[in-house]
Amino acid sequence: MGKQSQVYVEKNVRDRAEFYILNNSPEIETYLNQHKQELQLRGCLNPDEAHRNEFADWFFEKIYAMNRVHAPEVTHELLSLASKSNIFVSSYPACIVNGVRFVTHARDVRLKTQNSGVSVPGTENEIFYGQLQQILEFSYLNDFSVVLFKCKWFRCDSRRMVTENNITSINITSESYKDDQFILASQAQQVFYVEDPSRGPNWRVVQHVNHRNIWDITEDGMSDIDLLQDNSSSNFTLFVDLGNLPQINLQRNDGDVIPIV
Repeated sequence: MGKQSQVYVEKNVRDRAEFYILNNSPEIETYLNQHKQELQLRGCLNPDEAHRNEFADWFFEKIYAMNRVHAPEVTHELLSLASKSNIFVSSYPACIVNGVRFVTHARDVRLKTQNSGVSVPGTENEIFYGQLQQILEFSYLNDFSVVLFKCKWFRCDSRRMVTENNITSINITSESYKDDQFILASQAQQVFYVEDPSRGPNWRVVQHVNHRNIWDITEDGMSDIDLLQDNSSSNFTLFVDLGNLPQINLQRNDGDVIPIV
């Protein structure tokens, strides 16, 4: 029933995760735009790909050059983000985000309540649906950390997603965005998938749920170090302090953990 564990993330996967973190950090938007402008001036044939592949190293050199001359713009957060994350990453089986309890699919299949369904809105009003595979905490300098969800995203084209009478049903046999699996934990919205007998065994009806901040009682006896809590109210509050976890969990006499959120 695995507790927090340290896992090694391959460099190409970590590079994609770190770029996602950087690309979703509003405090470095100026540097993101500056790098894009430099690529345009270079006449880069594929600026989007070059931006993804080159920005992290460019940002590292930029911030450390500024730090050497004691530029006041260089905060601890910028220095931490530029320094890249530790090669070892903390992995968790469950996470409470703004009062909502998410569980990885590997653990979810053994529970009565299913909490691994996730969705995230796209930039063009579309919605992406998926399954939570891993909860990963990337650690940086100065005790900063960022929590990402690594998800399996279902292919939701017109042949695999149908909406009728405000009911959406998706086919879960096909996977998409295999190179773009990460989202911030604070960006995730929880959904539930229910079998759709009218369309066949590979189809699921999507149920969106509006959660309230209520007590979350575990059903599988997780200890307080099994649960990672991210109480950020904004999609852009990236850094999570784990040090307070034991102080905000109450232990009942029957052994269940009740996180107060």
